[in-house]
Amino acid sequence: MSAIRVAVVDDQRLFASGMRMLVDAQDDMACVGTAGDGQAALDLCAAEDPDVLLLDLRMPVLNGIEATARLAERGGERPRVVALTTIRRDEAVLAALRAGAAAFLTKDALPEVVLATIRDVHEGSPAPTEAEALDLLRADGTLVETPRPDAVLDALSAREREVFLLVAKGLSNQEIASAVFLSEATVKTHVRAVLTKLGLRNRIQVVITAHERGLVRA
Repeated sequence: MSAIRVAVVDDQRLFASGMRMLVDAQDDMACVGTAGDGQAALDLCAAEDPDVLLLDLRMPVLNGIEATARLAERGGERPRVVALTTIRRDEAVLAALRAGAAAFLTKDALPEVVLATIRDVHEGSPAPTEAEALDLLRADGTLVETPRPDAVLDALSAREREVFLLVAKGLSNQEIASAVFLSEATVKTHVRAVLTKLGLRNRIQVVITAHERGLVRA
């Protein structure tokens, strides 16, 4: 398998350098570049096309939330954004997840958590902080006003709707496979179909879509 291509964007050069060293020390990863602001992040992604982007939320020139949104507008699966924050319960984290980030990390996260998050996000699996992201969404409690909250599911088959709702509840692919008596590979296929049909970038956006429409409850 080819190495996971990782880019790091943070205006604290020492932190970015440390993350680069951590990534490059792994057999299955390679850091393809670092940058110090959101605009430079967009330029770096255009030049290097990383698989995963570790992106600070508070930076000069262009903040991480806006940079995430612009990357999402470009379409495609890459890069999968991991938002970096100093505060765990931060409105900026929720804004980044809504903009398209696949996960978030606090800057004091243990190296093994950082590496697990990179690998999980690259694989499209639930990241270690997904449960906390769920809690942030539940605490926010924002609901979309719409006559038919489930209309978003009209494009999905019955099985895909089932998978959508299980992903929205925070279940892993393995847990979904056990719940609906399918192979994990088949579940992954259904998850990809859900994302494609609904125009969503990642599992977290499935969670956000379901919670904002009241399709799942805490």
